[in-house]
Amino acid sequence: MSKKEIRNRMKDQLSILGKEQYQLYSTEIENLFFRDNIVQNSSVIGLTISTFPEVHTKEIIQRLWDMGKSVVVPKCSPKDRSMNFYMIESFEQLEVVYMQLLEPNPLKASLVQPSDIDLLVVPGIVYNKSGYRIGYGGGYYDRFLKSYMNHTMSLAFECQLSDEVIPESFDLPVDQIITNKQVIHCKSNREEGIR
Repeated sequence: MSKKEIRNRMKDQLSILGKEQYQLYSTEIENLFFRDNIVQNSSVIGLTISTFPEVHTKEIIQRLWDMGKSVVVPKCSPKDRSMNFYMIESFEQLEVVYMQLLEPNPLKASLVQPSDIDLLVVPGIVYNKSGYRIGYGGGYYDRFLKSYMNHTMSLAFECQLSDEVIPESFDLPVDQIITNKQVIHCKSNREEGIR
């Protein structure tokens, strides 16, 4: 099955998630996220502003602010498919861009260097237990991860795990995945050949 077919099948599956189920699973993921040592020891955390049916991130961002942590959010450039991260201290610093996505307004937020981001939460649609993912098809994160050297993590519903994800040579995996049921240490899974 092609990446596109796997992506579309998962999109269909996620679109039928009931509101209560979505909220419950997102909260379970949020709770595991905040118990994680890497999260606790990170000062600057990169996240996207989620839209349904992605795991909610607005509540996570608010909690990170309450803890005194810095939150950086990506601004995508469709022209060259690059991304820059900006620090935001309020949702007022966001603007609606293409496809109704929320991104930082560069006039209201400050640019942050990739090396200053301690933990990057990488979005996707389907993941395997080795940390390889199928994203939304834009390739923004694949390009960014090439030069990003710190911790990476993804947040996903348990149903988004699939051993059908076969990495290609340019794909870069995340270090761990937090689902509503477990924390998956992808690096050790790769060493053990677990997919």
